[in-house]
Amino acid sequence: RELGLDDTFIYMDPQNGWKISRYIEDARLLDYHDDAQVNQALGMLRKLHTSGKKTAYTFDVWKEIAGFEQSLKRVHRDEFEDMAEIRSGMAQLRGCMAADPVEPCLCHCDSYAPNFLLDRSGKMYLIDWEYSGMSEPGADLGTFIAWADYTEAQAMEILRRYLQTDVDDGRLRHLVGSVAVSSFYWFLWA
Repeated sequence: RELGLDDTFIYMDPQNGWKISRYIEDARLLDYHDDAQVNQALGMLRKLHTSGKKTAYTFDVWKEIAGFEQSLKRVHRDEFEDMAEIRSGMAQLRGCMAADPVEPCLCHCDSYAPNFLLDRSGKMYLIDWEYSGMSEPGADLGTFIAWADYTEAQAMEILRRYLQTDVDDGRLRHLVGSVAVSSFYWFLWA
């Protein structure tokens, strides 16, 4: 609410986590192919990431992935076609990404279309903060792209639009890796 990202917030019970929010009449979801809406959503994420706000909570995507894999193994649902190859690729990607200096920042960590609501006037709200925590911007951008039906070229354009500047290949490479990691995370989550 302080950042103007979710004006629906009314009250949060810190003990039980219950949240009361204002209902958005005739709300509609973000359209991944509406440039104005996408720019608004990317601006919201950029505002969150650069806010300097901090929380005691962290979102470590690799820890979450390991937890999902353990849960799947316990119920004997951890082997899919090509899973060994995917795990190997993810391990290699993790090593590459770990070498990149990325500062954690406050992230939403569930930034896909159903969590960007628009009211009748076109005002956007970023709702559903249950996964939020200190992470890296790739956690949000990866999720945003992983849930869209973008082509590779469109996904690269989204990353460039978020960055709003000429970007070095290392930073762009890291964000592209974040799309793959987010895709794997949500695959396991499902």
